[in-house]
Amino acid sequence: MATLTVEITDTLSERLEREVAAGRAKDRNSLVQSLLEAAMDARWKAEIDKKLDESLAEVERGEVSAHQQGDCGRLGREYLKQKRAQETKP
Repeated sequence: MATLTVEITDTLSERLEREVAAGRAKDRNSLVQSLLEAAMDARWKAEIDKKLDESLAEVERGEVSAHQQGDCGRLGREYLKQKRAQETKP
């Protein structure tokens, strides 16, 4: 397991000790680990929620459209047709 040294305030250190003393964590290390994991998960979730909100706003503004069955195949064929036309031009 990796070791990370972090400086914290005396007030925060006392809060950590109270959490451990109250039995909410086995020790300071496990408490800090769980807090870091929770903070990272919350940040990632917030970023995902923001991207989802942006995507939904684009749909509501009509900036995107839903694909219908067969669209991907059709788009692929059109792309290949364009590429082949470019390759045959001198």
